[in-house]
Amino acid sequence: MASAPEVFFWLPCPVVFITSVHGTQRDIMTATAMFVSEKEPLVQISVARNHLTEELILASGRFALVLAGSGQQALAIKVGSTKGAGTDKFAAFSIALEPAAPGQALVPAGACAWMVCRVEHTMEITGYRLFIGRVVDHGRFDVDPLMWRNDRFFTLEGNPCQISPASP
Repeated sequence: MASAPEVFFWLPCPVVFITSVHGTQRDIMTATAMFVSEKEPLVQISVARNHLTEELILASGRFALVLAGSGQQALAIKVGSTKGAGTDKFAAFSIALEPAAPGQALVPAGACAWMVCRVEHTMEITGYRLFIGRVVDHGRFDVDPLMWRNDRFFTLEGNPCQISPASP
């Protein structure tokens, strides 16, 4: 039987940035995300407890889920390994942002897509807070998404595969 940490390497997942803003504070972190429902625009993220991102999301009631683009491996490592408290990661790492209207998402240039989410529900578990967010705005760019599996980055390129209906 495989050990629990090993089985997590089997599961491919998108690399996402979670950006959050409240007042004059802002943060960006690397995470993973999943959709909750295909019928409703709901997504779920987990954030380590007592980190700046958690504080900002709780204070603002919003977050942006940004699907990393194929060229953002280095950025994912940098923002994922640096705590936001006391550091403006956007300034420290010279993160260029896509143009946005005031109050819209902070989206790093080179991203694949973004979703602004309003917090619908939170749940605390050991060491983490889960956020379920309702997508209230979104957009995409012509960039392939960055994925993570088996302790490596990879991209999804080209057209989606064609799926044939199951035979009766």
